[in-house]
Amino acid sequence: MSFLGTYNMLRVARRVGARILFASTSEVYGNPEIHPQNEKYNCNVNPIGIRSCYDEGKRVAESLCYDYMRMHGIEIRIARIFNAYGSRMLLNDGRLISNLLVQ
Repeated sequence: MSFLGTYNMLRVARRVGARILFASTSEVYGNPEIHPQNEKYNCNVNPIGIRSCYDEGKRVAESLCYDYMRMHGIEIRIARIFNAYGSRMLLNDGRLISNLLVQ
């Protein structure tokens, strides 16, 4: 869905001249070999892992955004969101925000 949804939104943006903000995640880095990663880090991704559909979906959607920007001049911004917390997440999931909440 990440690819198809992004593709459809990019087509609409091209047609109406809109800008796109694509919300990506740290999953595009896969299981990184270095911490912290900078924007030039090329990732360590397992394309057949248990979460690979999500990881690769985000990666291909980012790539598609950049291709549309280069080919069609659409204004694109990509935000890679790290350590987000939502109301349905478990407090003991080991992420930074949830760890701060349970301290």
